[in-house]
Amino acid sequence: MVDTPSSREDEKAGGIQVIARAAKILNALGEHPGGMSLGEIAQVVDLPRSTVQRIVAALDSAQLVRSSGAGGLRLGPALLKLISSVHSDVVEIVRPFLEQLSADINETVSLARASGTQLAIVHYVVATRELRVVPRIGLNLPLYSTSGGRALLAMESDEDVRLLVGEAYKELTDKTVKTLPQLLALIAEVRASGLAIDRGETLEGITTMAVAIDTLFGRFCITLLVPSARFPKHETRYREAIMQCKEALIREIGKITAVEG
Repeated sequence: MVDTPSSREDEKAGGIQVIARAAKILNALGEHPGGMSLGEIAQVVDLPRSTVQRIVAALDSAQLVRSSGAGGLRLGPALLKLISSVHSDVVEIVRPFLEQLSADINETVSLARASGTQLAIVHYVVATRELRVVPRIGLNLPLYSTSGGRALLAMESDEDVRLLVGEAYKELTDKTVKTLPQLLALIAEVRASGLAIDRGETLEGITTMAVAIDTLFGRFCITLLVPSARFPKHETRYREAIMQCKEALIREIGKITAVEG
């Protein structure tokens, strides 16, 4: 058979389609850490079970997925190892942007991600001024009360928010959100404006502002941490600076839309 330009293009398109389908399967497994059956995967990714089975077999041979028994499938050790190294890669890419943002507004800035129902700080840059906020790694930061957590939750559907965080919230301060309807209303505001604000709901005396980015490495949030007494005077400037940072990061590591098919 002659290898014509059209046949090479068809082969290329087919390869891209397989990669896109494999990515959808891996994303589905990532969203269901308890494991999924082939039938469940097929339903979620809207592909024939035979197609899913063929792709899963290839992913399994590369240790990108693994069987958890009774027909259940989870992300495999090779992918989990890769994921564990991603955060250090993200920090290296994002650090200059965080440093520039912190320098522009002279406030502390952090990079974080969701870890179960908590917000996990990955990296931060502390402001140089005397009155400043210094984050502590390992601090209990619920998704529902933090600006970064709500920015990330705004990327989910309301039903997924309910499933993820539940309907009972610990009152960290007298301003902490107390019910699911209150949380969903705040998340709706985040979707409309593109950013979230925590006005002393998690820690008294500290106001935070955050944006979320959907990147090639996963979803992260950029958060400004400011003494509450200083926040109102500079809120407009903070909004402008953090949105500029978000746009720059999206250009740098924004998520590429998968080819459907």
